Amino acid sequence: MKTMSLSSREAPSTIVYQGRKTRRNGSEQRRRLILEASLRLVIREGVRGVRHRAVAKEADVPLSATTYYFKDINDLIADTFTYFVEVGAESMRRFWNGAEEVLFAQLNDELASGDNLRVIQMRLVDLGVQYLMQQIEQHRDYLLAEQAFQFESLRDGRLSQLARLHQENMLVDLTRFFKAIKTSDPETDAYLTLAVILRLEYDALLGYPEVITQEQIKHKLTRHLQLILQLPDNTES
Repeated sequence: MKTMSLSSREAPSTIVYQGRKTRRNGSEQRRRLILEASLRLVIREGVRGVRHRAVAKEADVPLSATTYYFKDINDLIADTFTYFVEVGAESMRRFWNGAEEVLFAQLNDELASGDNLRVIQMRLVDLGVQYLMQQIEQHRDYLLAEQAFQFESLRDGRLSQLARLHQENMLVDLTRFFKAIKTSDPETDAYLTLAVILRLEYDALLGYPEVITQEQIKHKLTRHLQLILQLPDNTES
């Protein structure tokens, strides 16, 4: 049996920082400390908490260090979210590198059969639940930062392109997956799947398990993928 694999990943768009460029490792490490501290403030207080003095205190660096690398507070905010997008893209790459083997193990190139599609559905649901529960239970801060970033990108035009890049980074592997299993409209299927995932994450932030439970997450993913893969109702799923 010939196993399947995803097509090669498209190279992501280049991420460009706004603040002062660094040339030495020590300078880069300090700049990274400042960005990490700024991101923690975003998570705790929202974007309004990002001020040079507050960031310097959080990063345990002199105030002059934050103003050296980021003379404009807007540059610091923009680079904080640029760093967030960079970290998110790397995390997504690691996730999909491990997911490919799980999704396509023992499946051949002939994906027209309902049995194969049902197996894919079950594996993708399990993978989706695993991913979402990990985000909800272990990376809640990341989800909070993402919500703050998406909201701020509506107010700051400089962040809108970065927000689109973040979405593209999340869509690229989903699109590759749906192309690999030959759905009728992979781009739209990826778009809708991401929309479901983001809504589930938002509901979980509002209150887990009061607002949404793990079983409800599984049920919603199962139903969504059933429709995407055009599978008949199955009471066992």
